[in-house]
Amino acid sequence: MTRALDDHLKELEARGYSGSRLIHVRRTIEMLMLYLRESHSIKDWRAVSESHLQEFVLFAATRHRTPNGKPVSASTLRQWLSCVHGFFGWMRDTGRLVADPSEKLRWPRKSETLPHVLSESDIARLIETPDTTTAIGIRDRALMETLYATGIRHAEAQKLNLYDVDTARMLLIVRQGKGKRDRVVPLTEAACYWLTRYITVGRPELIAGKPTRSKRKRAKRPPAPTTALWLSVEGRRLSYQMVWQRIAEYAKQAKLKATVHTFRHCCATHLLRRGASLRHIQQLLGHQSLQTTEIYTHVEIEDLKRAVERATESD
Repeated sequence: MTRALDDHLKELEARGYSGSRLIHVRRTIEMLMLYLRESHSIKDWRAVSESHLQEFVLFAATRHRTPNGKPVSASTLRQWLSCVHGFFGWMRDTGRLVADPSEKLRWPRKSETLPHVLSESDIARLIETPDTTTAIGIRDRALMETLYATGIRHAEAQKLNLYDVDTARMLLIVRQGKGKRDRVVPLTEAACYWLTRYITVGRPELIAGKPTRSKRKRAKRPPAPTTALWLSVEGRRLSYQMVWQRIAEYAKQAKLKATVHTFRHCCATHLLRRGASLRHIQQLLGHQSLQTTEIYTHVEIEDLKRAVERATESD
């Protein structure tokens, strides 16, 4: 069973799926394998039936708990089912199974939880948190300015290269975004300023690499030349996890609740408040369906409700 999972992950990696997606798929299928083995003594994918998977979904929805002891959300269940559907569909398409036992599985209703959005003053305070007298601070300021200006996804930002940035024309090329689609998005003046400062001042310092030594006191080789835009202190591409950690650290310093994805939500919501059309926001964010973009109209409605409530209370 493990071998089939490893082969599936290799194909996903070859198709350009992000590291976080590969980890999510592995954890989900490994959890399913554990359930099948302990509950039904199944050690062969050919023995898995639709009823086994239905019982797994029921188990996940009613008995599984997060590390905080809370039930699994409908959104998480949908993500798990997406991994299960993808895996068994691949097993059928590659001839490992005659039929797909997950084909008729019911999907839980999509969660209606609204995205967390900071006010314009709070997002500005968060972006201004880094110490821009250092190369790392300049990098992180440029990163956050870019995230807020463009609304690009976490993985899209992490994969950016130098040649994707065109500050002269105030444009950014997002290559192989979600759905393997490329798109071009505009940059703000602030984002262009900090990207230029990072590329000309901060990045050259980082690309030199931080001198480190192994336990044998032998100097490590300098990092190989890279076209990566965001660099670590060792002069290598900043990892997906490190991008997340940097934003988390600044949010903690600013005493705000924010993740990398918060910048995407703020970008879309603040543009909508300023009169941008849903179609333009859809194109900016790279949403395939306008329905996905429409969640930000609900955010606006909730803001309006709160404003009316405050006005009523004051009367």
